[in-house]
Parts: sequence; structure tokens; C-alpha cells
Amino acid sequence: MTRIPLSIAGANTLLGQHLLARLVNSQRFIITSLHDKLALQGVESIADSQDWSVDPEVAEAFRQVPLLPPAVQASAPLLASFLPDDDAQQVEARHLARGTRVLTHGEYARLHRPLAIPGRLHELPPHARHCATPNCTTAMCTLPLQALQGDYGIQSVTITALQAISGTDLPGMQAHAIHDQVIGHLPGEANALKNELGVIFSHQFPIHTFATRVPVWRGHTLTLAAVLNDKTDIARIEQTLSAMPGITLVTPSIGLATGRPLFHSDRAITTVGALRVADGRKVADSTGRASRSGTTSGGTTVMMTLTGDNLGAATSGLMLRALERLFQADTTQSQ
Repeated sequence: MTRIPLSIAGANTLLGQHLLARLVNSQRFIITSLHDKLALQGVESIADSQDWSVDPEVAEAFRQVPLLPPAVQASAPLLASFLPDDDAQQVEARHLARGTRVLTHGEYARLHRPLAIPGRLHELPPHARHCATPNCTTAMCTLPLQALQGDYGIQSVTITALQAISGTDLPGMQAHAIHDQVIGHLPGEANALKNELGVIFSHQFPIHTFATRVPVWRGHTLTLAAVLNDKTDIARIEQTLSAMPGITLVTPSIGLATGRPLFHSDRAITTVGALRVADGRKVADSTGRASRSGTTSGGTTVMMTLTGDNLGAATSGLMLRALERLFQADTTQSQ
């Protein structure tokens, strides 16, 4: 198998490191250049990074790959970028001007460029020169909303995100800055989630979002409530969510207290728990028991918690899947 050359920008950021960990044994890609501000400090190899957070053997595996400043020309025709938002647009514009194709995690591109949407990667234009991956919270919410919209229609959605400190920016927030407190409301994070979901779902329903930073290193937890167009029951909702690839459904879920999950590279983008539905004046959990009184409008209201790995499946994992989509297009064209 002929492997496709690939360059990585933001290689020493936290997400860049996690992407390299996924690529270390890749049979589809060969990494020909790494780009990071680390090179501006005179460091010549990623293996000499003093800020390495994943398995040291990953950095060692790429010791011989040239480490270049972010804006220096990539040696591969395709660049995957986890550059921080403060300079991603300017640097990536220079790569694009040279004819390099760019797949970026930069927020600036998500509303204006083809987006790698979980569950709909087949819609990613195969030969687009500039594509983007969504915010990790967007990726986590997209799959359950796609499933619900497809089967029942959605009137409105309310989402609250409790975000880990490793998601503040790259490489992440220092733990001492948030010790024993939460930081909220985060309008930038909330607006990114609202705006990106609005683009993904063509603004078919209103989306209300809240975002808070919590003293957790890795993994985001979200609560999501969706008012559906149709009336349904929890058994059908469970079937709908279970049928969507990329979702893990935990049942019976209400009252389940297992703590935060340990994340692995093959974990689903979204794990759904604490699933409840409200129809009329009754709220039922996944055991079928009525739990409290309330009022709803329109069809059934479905409520759930979502957990996901902001460093793994929802970001570096989605980036790799999008690269594989582009890889498939390139190999098909060459045949």
C-alpha cells in the first residue's frame, strides 16, 4: 500500500501530540514534516520537547521527522493543523497560498469551510483544499441530535457544557488557575457550540447553550434537552440512539454513579447516560418510572447527559477519520 505524505502543524500542542499517537503505526500516512513554535526556540526534533504529555515513545518514533516553524512550507501536499487559534488563520493562509491542502481545527474556519461532521464524513468534499473539524463539544452533540432530528424532528435544544481544563486552548489551562472552583459562563465556548450546530443543522431549530469550565483535566460532560416535534417513549428513543454509529448508550442510566470514565483511543465520540423523557406532565427515566411533574410543549422532551473525550475521539480521532476520508478520495483518484 502506498502511504500518503502528511504534514502536521501544531505538532507539540496537546491535540497535536494525541494525533501523532494515533498516526505512529499508520499504514495509510507517512509523516514528512512537523510544524510547531517549538522550532522557533531552536529545538530540532519533536523528541526533544520538554512539554510532551503522551507516551514518550510516540515522540521518539518521530525523532527523524523534520521539525519546522509553523509557517515554513510543508513537505507534504496535505497539512493537518492543530495550531492555536491566535495564529492559525494567518499561518494556514500561507500554506494554502502555496497550494497545500489544509484540514484545520481552527475555530475561524468552521463556519465558512466544509466541516468534518461526525456521522456524515462521506459528505466531506473529497478534494476540497480547505476543510475544518468542529469544536469537541459540537462533535459530541452532533450524533444524538442527528439521530433525534431524523426520527422525530426537533423544535428546540438546550445544552449546558461542563468543559475540562485541557480544552481551554492548546496546550491547556494550568490546573492551579482553577483549583477548587468553576469558571463560567464562557460566552466564546457557548457561542462556538451554538453557531457550529446551527450550521450543521441548517438553523432548522433554535439552540440555547451554556458553557462552564470545571476542575477536571480530561473529558467534557454535557446536559442536553431537546423538545421533539413528535411524541414518543423512552424505549424508542433508546433504539434511535443505539442505532447511531459513534454513540454508546448507558442504560439503565438515571441514578447511575460510576464517576468519570477513563478514555481510550477507540472510545465512542459520545456516551449517552441519564436518559429521560417528559411527555405532558410526566417524566420517565429508562426504568419506566415517573420521577417528577413538569410541563412540556409540543412533542416529547428528551433529556440526557453526554460524556466525551475532548482530546481523543471528539478531536484527534475525528481529525484522523477526516484525513482517512481524504485519503480514500486520493487513492480512488490515483487508481
